[in-house]
Amino acid sequence: MPVDSLAALQAGLFLLLLLAASVCDLCCREIPDSLQLLIAATTLLYFSSQNLLGILGALPYLVIALLFSGMDGMGGGDIKLVAATGIVLGLPASLTMSIIGLVSFTIYATVHTVIRQRHGKVETIGFPVGPFLAFGAVVAYFMKMGGMIL
Repeated sequence: MPVDSLAALQAGLFLLLLLAASVCDLCCREIPDSLQLLIAATTLLYFSSQNLLGILGALPYLVIALLFSGMDGMGGGDIKLVAATGIVLGLPASLTMSIIGLVSFTIYATVHTVIRQRHGKVETIGFPVGPFLAFGAVVAYFMKMGGMIL
């Protein structure tokens, strides 16, 4: 297959797998390891050895999860999602993905919480982070393909 066809195939599979991971996280609050492996495997379609450094983008998530291990927060599936997408994206785009994903998550959670409080609901609820990280990964992927990220 020509390089452009492989890039298009990678993009399509990457999007579908991220959508599946998001749906799983929304429905079950869990992202299956099989999806994580398939996401990481899409890097083989359009491989660059530099992208392997992208797994380091998951390191801050791992450190935070270890420091706050007794609290209900980011789970192992979210950390693995960042690692899997990082291998596809490379380190600069993985960091961009984190920024986009976490900023969009923060905005959503803040607005949602304020609206709930205005309606007299004060109990705290957890939100799945995976869909926001997946959104950040899609944006970062296309930014990278468009030459906006090194």
